[in-house]
Amino acid sequence: MLALLWREGLVGVGSSIREGLSSFLGYIGLLIMAGAGLGKIAEKTGAAGNLVRFIMVKFKINTPSKAIIGTMFCSMLLSGLLGTLAGANAVLAPVIIPIVAAAGLSPSVLAIIFQGAGTTGLFLGPFTPPMVTLMELTGLSYTQILISASIPLAVIVWITTYFFSKKVLSKTLLEHAYTAEDIIDMENSDDGIPDKDRETKKKTSLQATWAFLITLFGLIGYGVIIEGGSTFAIIIILITSIVTGLAGRLSLNEMVETFFEGAKPLVWLFFQFVLFTPFIYYIEKLGGFEALANLLMPFVESGGKAALLNMITVLGVAGIPGASVAQMTILNEMFIGVISGVGIPITVWVMVLLVGSQMTEYLYPVGDTLGAMGIARSRDLKSMIIFGIVATVMAVLMVFVYTIIII
Repeated sequence: MLALLWREGLVGVGSSIREGLSSFLGYIGLLIMAGAGLGKIAEKTGAAGNLVRFIMVKFKINTPSKAIIGTMFCSMLLSGLLGTLAGANAVLAPVIIPIVAAAGLSPSVLAIIFQGAGTTGLFLGPFTPPMVTLMELTGLSYTQILISASIPLAVIVWITTYFFSKKVLSKTLLEHAYTAEDIIDMENSDDGIPDKDRETKKKTSLQATWAFLITLFGLIGYGVIIEGGSTFAIIIILITSIVTGLAGRLSLNEMVETFFEGAKPLVWLFFQFVLFTPFIYYIEKLGGFEALANLLMPFVESGGKAALLNMITVLGVAGIPGASVAQMTILNEMFIGVISGVGIPITVWVMVLLVGSQMTEYLYPVGDTLGAMGIARSRDLKSMIIFGIVATVMAVLMVFVYTIIII
């Protein structure tokens, strides 16, 4: 419909879809599929099962509350280190899903955690795209941005994620529970395998487990050192898959078949991500963003500093959907002249840029929302939408209070 309004021909539409294949959203879709492939290899080699046993026994992640907090921390840490939400959660999911399924969490709750806690890693990580963009646009240091914006927003989102997860757990567990196949049995069972073969299989799975851990965390550390960011995430997934498969004594054909077996269920999500790019492109071409800014500008210019910042925050959250880095840039270009003219401190402006760009993915069920659901194997869009609205309201209220106190 948007292409028709722009009077775009079929060739032009095809070109926009081709650009979607090479877009960042398309890349996120690829990461999700690759992460699912890694998960299948970790499962087949026994690496995932060994990790579950170790974590459940040693750290006693055996209650819903412990599972929620542990998963939130892991998702935040990996997202901050890798600089990508989808890539980090795709690496984490193969290990976490059997744990949280055994501890009594639902796919709905895990999807909420992946989005809520995972994005806080992007707020806090030193080399994540949002952080690098904020430092470039504002000229502030990493520490200044942490104190002025990132830590306050991360605290609000963490609190909201935890309590919302607890609130919806019982209902979603009844309606959208993991199956028995998702839960790895923590007890050894007599599966009819001779003792000698079982010992060999156990030794092989332990080799695969160590290969998985050493390769994964070694590459994550290397990625942080070279500042590889989101681009390096696909390399981490592919190399870890290969090394784990080899350590688990899978043949090349078995590795490829297992990898694609895990990725196949998420092909639909990849194409959905690809088609988001032309959607955003035609909205911009039709002048939707510019028209909205022109409509609101007289109101924000005449309402005082606090009202100006609050209106820009709402505009960013609700009116400029797209990649967060692009949103930050657009917001800054649209309003930096007004902000400088009325003397608003840049340490306050950075809070508006962060909230105005990051919370859009909560308010609208697009990239991050669908990605978190796909990785968590959830189809409960309703809970994700409600969580997104609640988290967005809390973040915007924080800006309202912050600007009233500071300005």
